[in-house]
This record gives sequence, C-alpha cells and structure tokens, in this order.
Amino acid sequence: MTSIGIIGAGMIGNVHAETAMRIGTTIACVYDSNEQKRSAFAKKFNCDEESTVETLLNRDDIDGVVIAVPNFQHAPLAIQSLNAGKHVLLEKPMAPSIVECDDILRARDMSGKALQLGFVCRYSPAALRAKEMIDDSAIGNIVSIQATLLRQRGIPGLGGWFTTKALSGGGCLIDIGVHLIDLVMHMTSMNTPSRVIGRCSQAFTMASYAYDEMWSDPVENGTFDVEDRIRASITFETGMVFDLNVSWATHIPEQTIADGLLIEGEHGALIVDLWSDEIIHAYSVNGKPHSETIKIELNDAWNDAFDGEHRAFAQSIENGAIPTGAGTGEDGKRVQEIVEAIYASDDAQKEMAI
Repeated sequence: MTSIGIIGAGMIGNVHAETAMRIGTTIACVYDSNEQKRSAFAKKFNCDEESTVETLLNRDDIDGVVIAVPNFQHAPLAIQSLNAGKHVLLEKPMAPSIVECDDILRARDMSGKALQLGFVCRYSPAALRAKEMIDDSAIGNIVSIQATLLRQRGIPGLGGWFTTKALSGGGCLIDIGVHLIDLVMHMTSMNTPSRVIGRCSQAFTMASYAYDEMWSDPVENGTFDVEDRIRASITFETGMVFDLNVSWATHIPEQTIADGLLIEGEHGALIVDLWSDEIIHAYSVNGKPHSETIKIELNDAWNDAFDGEHRAFAQSIENGAIPTGAGTGEDGKRVQEIVEAIYASDDAQKEMAI
C-alpha cells in the first residue's frame, strides 16, 4: 500500500483524494496555503494537515505527492518535491512555459524519482479501447483527427488565477485543450508535430458572462485576459492533421457536439465520446459503408479514468518509474511546445513551425 501527501486542497485536490481512497492509497497529509481549506480537507479525509510545504515533504511516511495547485506554482513545487526525494503526480499543464518544463525535467533526472503527468483522459475507458483498436491497425494509418471539448458555461473561477494570464499561462487551451493534445499524440503514438495554425478568441467579458460552477469561485472585479475559445490545426511529420476545437464558453448548447474524437484512418474511422460506454467503428465492406457499436464495460467513466491514473501512480511509487501508458515529463513538455506554438500563431496571425 502506498502513502501520499497532497499539495493543494481545492476542488481537484479533493478529486485526487477521493480517488486515492477508492483504490486503497493512504492519504497521510495535506498542505494548502488557505488554512480553512486545509483544515476542512484534513477533516474530510481523516489525514494530517501541514502548515508548510517543507514539513509535508520532510515526512518519512509519504512516498509521493500529488501537486494540485494553480499553474504558476507547478514548477517550483514539483522541483521542491523531487529534490526532497518524493515521487510526483503533477496536474496538467506541466508548467506555463517550456523553460519551466525543462527545469522540472532536470530536477527529475537529478533526483531519480518518478514524475507522472496528470493526463487523466488517457484512462477514459473509451479512449483505452480506441487506442487498442488503433494499435491493432483496425482502421489503418491515421489520416486525420478532429478533437472537440466545448463547454457552454464553464469558465473556471472567472476573475481569479484561471483567467489571469500571468498566473495561468493562458485560458481554455492550456487548461483543458492540453488534455486533447496529449490524448491524440498518445493514442496515435505520433509525437512529431511539425506546424500549427491557431486562433484564440474571447467571446465573453466579465460583464456579459453569467458564472456557472466550475472548479473555482468567481472573483469580483478580477482579471479576464485569456481566451475562452480556441481553434487550431496541427500537422504532424507523418502528414496526419489534427483539428482542435475547445471552449470554456460558447453559445452552442451543451452536448450538441460530444466531447471526444473523430478519428479517420485509411481503412476506417472511430467515433469516440470520451465519457460514453460505447464507441462507433465505421468501415467499408466491398465498397459499401458499415458501422458497429462497440460496448465498453465501465462503472463511472470519470471515476474510472481517475482510478486508472492513480493506479498508475501507485505503480510509479512502488517501482520507482512510471508504467507504460502514463504521461511522462517529456510528454508534458511536448504538449507545452504545441500550446506555445498555437499562442504564437494567434499572435502572428500565421502558421508557425513547431
């Protein structure tokens, strides 16, 4: 049985704690700079609360830490945790800049500890089944992918750090778009993007947006200087084209377009709703179109995905290295390279090399 500490007692920290408990990992302690949140977390999960990061990392009864804090704190806390000899599960994005990603990788290499990225969509039951089919060449070489994740009213903590570029590094792209970027490269085993063109926009303002609950409470008179919508087209060295369509906020009703992937191969296609209990396999027989619905066994797709991520982290701790299929530091950096290229493309209003 593994024992962990959690840094960050916010919404996502609670999700990680609930998941750890489900799979049998011990939550020994928690740290959060907000004393009220920290105390409530400790009471809820029956664990110790630490008043500093240093006291948490000095504990001998934890093998690893989950870092679930705002983006601008990812690099310093990941580096501090690795230097303290702890294995790390780091929430996405890896860091707001490539430079910070490199700093984390150096700390990992010097420490010899495991660094796993929180790319939880890899463990979606539908995504796992679709990857199996791609690996088995069920649809042939991948030609194109359309990836969509559209929220109608899903800006997290409007006015707070999520929507402040200096703290987050960006908006919906660096928050939720990173999931799809990582997932596409993971599922297709393609990690050599060559060029990208992207457009970022902000459809709403602090005045025109009616807040709906999403991870964090709004901040009155706060900052909103990031995108709430992004569209990009990424071309890989293989010729595969990956179209990305992501929003925090849109006028399109929820679930008009399912969150997921349309994957086209030379010999067929897959329609993958990430949180469904089935995927569709489309193909031809004697030139005529056919399709089949493939059922997937699951309990709750969202919980199943987090369970898979934490089982992988438990293996990371036990073996001192992350298991096959888990997100590596190199994966996190590669995603950030694409993110920064999309932002650069939007700034320059032209296609950019990666």
